[in-house]
Amino acid sequence: MKQTPVATEPETNDTHTVIKPERIASILNEMRQQLVLIGVRIDAKGPLYNSLLVRLDEATQQLYLDELNLLDAQELLSVGDVVHIYASLRGIAIRFVMTIDNIFIEDGHMLYVGAYPTHISYLQRRDIFRVPLPLHERRSVTLQHERSELELTARLIDLSIKGFCIGVLNGTINSRWLQTHFRYFNMDLPELRAPLSGQATLVNLRPSIHPGITAAGFSIIHSDPQTERALMRAALYYQREARKKAD
Repeated sequence: MKQTPVATEPETNDTHTVIKPERIASILNEMRQQLVLIGVRIDAKGPLYNSLLVRLDEATQQLYLDELNLLDAQELLSVGDVVHIYASLRGIAIRFVMTIDNIFIEDGHMLYVGAYPTHISYLQRRDIFRVPLPLHERRSVTLQHERSELELTARLIDLSIKGFCIGVLNGTINSRWLQTHFRYFNMDLPELRAPLSGQATLVNLRPSIHPGITAAGFSIIHSDPQTERALMRAALYYQREARKKAD
């Protein structure tokens, strides 16, 4: 399949767009070899699902994504749908979109097939993509709003070295609290010696994959190297667990 180059998106100090087919193929091949955990969104602002790049067909210029981590999502996908792909390769965040050309089952796994992307957004700043927590992991964190009596304990949905996302009942957190600060504590994660605590800003609210639940995203502020290392260890732990499950 011959690729048609597209015009690059405006570059910033943080990102540029890769359009050379050979460079795109190299990035995809490294993602496959390193078993990089991939995040997939059916909608650009929707919930995030885990996947892996399990195969590349250089002859047809097609890539194969493993089944998503929730059955609900598989029922939503069909041939012709466009999905948003997120990954972190050597600490560099990668973004591209893929149109699903084929869906089939192989060895009991649903596979999604699509053409190599014609362009990849490649963030220059070092980052780690948010890692969704498995459904069986019931990790929680307690949050206290800095200027009200609101205090709640909620389940963690995902995390990264820069923030985390929780699931709360609809209406528990109001949009008027966006960009305000919370204190978080009792965040007990794998491979940590003690629960984490600190300050975070509520940065977004979006529908969850579960009815009646809102996903609330927080960005950690005044973070220190020790906290970042602790979150990095926890994120890598969940990446390893996802890879083991996919093997």
